[in-house]
Amino acid sequence: MKLADGILLFHGSYKPIETIDLNKCSSGLDFGKGFYLTSSINQAFKYIPSSVKKNIRRGVLPKDFDLNQACVSVYKVHLSSELTTYYFESADLNWLHFVASNRNSLLFQDLKKELEHIDIIGGKIANDNTAMVLNAYVNGDYGTPGTSRTDNFAIESLLPNKLDNQFCFRSTRAIEALEFLRSEAYGNRNQ
Repeated sequence: MKLADGILLFHGSYKPIETIDLNKCSSGLDFGKGFYLTSSINQAFKYIPSSVKKNIRRGVLPKDFDLNQACVSVYKVHLSSELTTYYFESADLNWLHFVASNRNSLLFQDLKKELEHIDIIGGKIANDNTAMVLNAYVNGDYGTPGTSRTDNFAIESLLPNKLDNQFCFRSTRAIEALEFLRSEAYGNRNQ
């Protein structure tokens, strides 16, 4: 699903995010530093338990944090002609190389540089099933990243997975295109 004006996007977290601060966003993620959303509310809800666990480990949340208090923030997108966007149609070689370049700054620097000015990048999300394949690829466990044999093995390992999409809002003007609508509590989803 490509980005379109007026669509709803979702972000799972331990709290509602009405105001987005790019300075608080992590680097080293699939499409680089930015605020990540998906068009799948189910994917956003599935992400919450790992987000809560990660933030408990980092000391951001207390160990007894109630998962039911976490939520999905809902945003409406207002695209403008000033925004630059790029969408990876599938988990193909370009997608693999770009994700690898953001996870390891020594890999595929030309591709990363080519897309560094893009405000919003979209494409497939590396979920829990694919993260192990991507980490092994980046670490060279399958061979040298960028060689045909290694690339083909990683792509073939990823293809059986049904991957949802994600959108990385990477600039201030991209963030300004998001209108916070509401949040939905994780606890209410399971009732």
